[in-house]
Amino acid sequence: MRCFIAADISSELRGRIEKLQSELKRKLKNPAGIKWVNPELIHLTLKFLGDVQDDMAEEICQTLEIVCDGIKSFELEFSRVGCFGRPPKVLWLGVEKPSEELQKLAADLEDAFAELGFEKEQRDFSPHLTLARVKEGFKDRTLPQTIADFGKVDAPKIKIDGVCFYKSQLTSDGPVYTLLKKINFK
Repeated sequence: MRCFIAADISSELRGRIEKLQSELKRKLKNPAGIKWVNPELIHLTLKFLGDVQDDMAEEICQTLEIVCDGIKSFELEFSRVGCFGRPPKVLWLGVEKPSEELQKLAADLEDAFAELGFEKEQRDFSPHLTLARVKEGFKDRTLPQTIADFGKVDAPKIKIDGVCFYKSQLTSDGPVYTLLKKINFK
């Protein structure tokens, strides 16, 4: 099964993301070349695990409980739009300043899952919510400048109060996420 570890976001932020996606569509010259993520499916990925054997689920849950023991809830503010790749492949909403709590959580998850045999991420953790993916062969040279000119996003702060272990099934209608376990913070 294909799995990942994530933090859920609030319904208020999902509503703001939906409006943000509409704003971006209006500003882009060729929005048809972009596949927008359903706001109901958006989450903050903390660790992508990839394909996992079913019998590892319990060990993953135990590892999450150990990593999350003693963590207190904290707030995040997603306020800037950006893109990954040249040419852009992913449009995202990110944080201006990552919190120390979030950076430590991500690092602790990387270390704990490396001990279970999962490959460590080579790139630095970059907290973001994926808004859209740019289709292969998409041609619009104005996209990076449109994103750069977008400015600060006024979005509600969210409380990160736990982590979730999800199974992801890819279908022709898009991904289907199944919550396997949620570990709540104190």
